[in-house]
Amino acid sequence: MTRRLRIAFAALAGLLVVAQAFRIDRTNPPVAQDVAAPAGVEALLRRACYNCHSHETVWPWYSHVAPVSWLLAHDVSEGRREIDFSTWAAYPPAKKIRKLRKSADEVAKGKMPPWYYALVHPEAHLTDPEREMLRVWTAAEIGRLGP
Repeated sequence: MTRRLRIAFAALAGLLVVAQAFRIDRTNPPVAQDVAAPAGVEALLRRACYNCHSHETVWPWYSHVAPVSWLLAHDVSEGRREIDFSTWAAYPPAKKIRKLRKSADEVAKGKMPPWYYALVHPEAHLTDPEREMLRVWTAAEIGRLGP
């Protein structure tokens, strides 16, 4: 190993050690009120969606290791911003409809859950019948909420 390569590895190791000082907030705010869904849909949402789209995130061991922890915190923050099942009751009907439409579209196109998340969390992988169950439920919810 050349001297430059050793210096580069030492610098990288030093950066990784320093990065550990910058901790992320892994707290879960209180759940205001979960989304009301039939038992099968609720179980599916909890299994495949709640980790990023609720205040019930389970932070794995690697969420304590920077820089991976920063990526996880960002994904959870973005997920909760897009749709947060723990504050679902606070959304006005028009917002619920928009979020349901967008979610249904992303699930149908296979964008949710993201491939990299399902790779690490195989329990979140959605089968075609599960995608159809979510499609039927979101369509019914949209119909119930209004035009």
